[in-house]
Amino acid sequence: MIYFIRHGESEANARKVFAGQRDDSLLTETGREQARATAEEIKKEGIRIDRIVSSPQKRTMETAQIVAKELGYDIEKIIPDPRVMEYDMGDITGTPWHEVSSQQMISGGGAENPQYFLKRISSCVEDLQKLDGNTLLSSHGGVGRVLESIKQGVKVENFYDIPVYKNATVIELDWIEK
Repeated sequence: MIYFIRHGESEANARKVFAGQRDDSLLTETGREQARATAEEIKKEGIRIDRIVSSPQKRTMETAQIVAKELGYDIEKIIPDPRVMEYDMGDITGTPWHEVSSQQMISGGGAENPQYFLKRISSCVEDLQKLDGNTLLSSHGGVGRVLESIKQGVKVENFYDIPVYKNATVIELDWIEK
């Protein structure tokens, strides 16, 4: 089984700016506490984690490390995977949060092609599906939105119209076929 966790609150979240790939901010103290609380939930639910894979960005790696430490998992064994880095928002990065449609997001200057974004996420998830046991995948809101777009049958070009998972929320990807 693959379990997806969106990183805890980041400094960019607290500043209320779009982060994407280009703002590699750390977690806030609230984000660290969210990660610790999520680890407690994982323990309470009795979920065994056999491996942790994380986007190499600071906010996701820090979330993965906190959860790993709380679960007694060796943080040196966390596997960084650039395929699950956040969507590159291009010129929107660093701007204050404002209402933006998927079409505005994907057509911004320097924004990542959504088909490429889908392919890199799908490639990672397909590889993780082949593994035995349970994987915790620490990643980003945009990645979660793409996973939801797959689940809901929404065109990837419209991924940003899907509500984002809350920070440090664990989602069981039970709809992904093995």
